[in-house]
Amino acid sequence: MIEKWRKRRKKPGRRQPLLKGGRKRVLVVLFVPSVERDGRTPTDQDRWVEAALEMFGRVFGGATAYPKAKGIWRDDEQYGVLVRDEPVVVHCYTTPADIEEPGNLGELGSFCRTMGREARQGEVGLVIGDEYFAIREFSAE
Repeated sequence: MIEKWRKRRKKPGRRQPLLKGGRKRVLVVLFVPSVERDGRTPTDQDRWVEAALEMFGRVFGGATAYPKAKGIWRDDEQYGVLVRDEPVVVHCYTTPADIEEPGNLGELGSFCRTMGREARQGEVGLVIGDEYFAIREFSAE
């Protein structure tokens, strides 16, 4: 068996690149909440996860939603009350050009504001690259 494998191996010489295809090197992370700002009322998390995946797929080419995490958020506007949450974390890799494109940023921002408003949040957490954005203004455009 090993002899057959050795015979089929490519001869040394011109090597092919280890990885082919496009390189997406900007990570975008969205936290989809499980509860409203009051910390008790459940959100329709499945709806928001599906909507986020659809938006990321359409705008940036794809995304992955990870199972529920455990989190906590300090609501400074509510006297520092701690809100416990089980967010779903959505990861999306994209290119620098795609994340800087105004139309794409507009769709991402609009999605975050809509989710924040309709899911009654105090903040929507969004990470782009190595920067955290605390989105707190949810008014419609």
